[in-house]
Amino acid sequence: MARLLGLAGAAVIVVALAGCGNEQAMNGNTEKSGAPTAARDDRIPDGAIAVGDDVYMVPMDKDAEGCTMFRTFSPTKAVTQAIQYRRADGTFTTDKGGAACTP
Repeated sequence: MARLLGLAGAAVIVVALAGCGNEQAMNGNTEKSGAPTAARDDRIPDGAIAVGDDVYMVPMDKDAEGCTMFRTFSPTKAVTQAIQYRRADGTFTTDKGGAACTP
């Protein structure tokens, strides 16, 4: 009897897992890598500054001291999500103390 219940339990798990796969297929998410899929926006934002191969710095708002903050953007590459500031030489830094901004 215990063996029969064990087999029945295994069958329930198999059916449940099969149902999960069907739900993904019904939603159109059939990627096999297991990595989450993200919506992509291939348009380069207005005011973007090219800093590399398909990598841009996009101006955001100004902070409390009036210094322009930037974010990294790429339509094809993974980028860090950190506020950055522009230096006097045109490069970017996460260190606001190294930024060349005048309020």
